[in-house]
Amino acid sequence: MSVPFTQLGGGNDGFPGGPNPPNGIFPGNALHVVVNESAKVSISNWNTEFYGIDGKNEAATSGYPFPGWKKYANFFRMNNNPGGWVASGNDSNPWNPHFLRELNIERCWAAPALPVRMGVGMNDDNIGDNSGSWRWTLQIWRND
Repeated sequence: MSVPFTQLGGGNDGFPGGPNPPNGIFPGNALHVVVNESAKVSISNWNTEFYGIDGKNEAATSGYPFPGWKKYANFFRMNNNPGGWVASGNDSNPWNPHFLRELNIERCWAAPALPVRMGVGMNDDNIGDNSGSWRWTLQIWRND
């Protein structure tokens, strides 16, 4: 399955889509992301500071969704409906985000041991003044 994303202004998105979606990624699935590297997001309508999904090589301060992590990077986390945040990848802390780039570098990123949904968003203290978009495709291989 391939799911294309156009993440306007680096805003929040996820799979499956919707305000409170069911789990759509299951144990045994493998994930991969294909990134359109030319797609960029400007961090404000009034300047020309554009970033790809890797963001700025500068740590975010308090007031950002993920202080201490890279500013303006695209992050994802896994969440079980209705259980809550789920540890994934090589990080045992379920609250920590992952760079979306992780899913691009890994050819077959193993889904967590619980059914989950995936949320993505930019580490920005004000996404409301952004423009542009990130474009990428989530590929899910199911072990059915």
